[in-house]
Amino acid sequence: MLIGFEPIIAKDPKVLILGSMPSVTSLELQEYYGYRHNRFWKIMSRCFAMPIDTYAEKKQIIYRNHLILWDVIHSCEREGSLDSKIRNETVNPIDQLAARYPTLHTVICNGKKSETLYLRYFSGLDLTLYSLPSTSNANRTIKEDILFERWITSLHDSLEMK
Repeated sequence: MLIGFEPIIAKDPKVLILGSMPSVTSLELQEYYGYRHNRFWKIMSRCFAMPIDTYAEKKQIIYRNHLILWDVIHSCEREGSLDSKIRNETVNPIDQLAARYPTLHTVICNGKKSETLYLRYFSGLDLTLYSLPSTSNANRTIKEDILFERWITSLHDSLEMK
């Protein structure tokens, strides 16, 4: 059984970014998006013009930009890192998190698995939903420049809301 991470939560968060479950490498490193070929932190760095040389710098992007970073899945069984191999998942209490932070108004799902589980368990939440292509290097269905543009535009749009 694999167990995910606690959320990284900024003061007065506006946007919750949800992955599915950390990869094998991320779990080993104890870092969100720790696999060096995942493009999540590169997108965040470009979007917010902040460095990502250390994990502490990466977390500062979350803290300084009114974000929460978490995963839909709290625990699961999985061989390897692919979302398609996830079984017997237990979800995180995203509804409780949303209730605790009234400034939160938007959820961004990083990939299809995150979106599918969010909609299955939390579709009743009154939060705007952006479903974006996965930042995983396994996702090669979209060109990288388009992936970056969609993520950056969605982040900027969602942070300007309310």
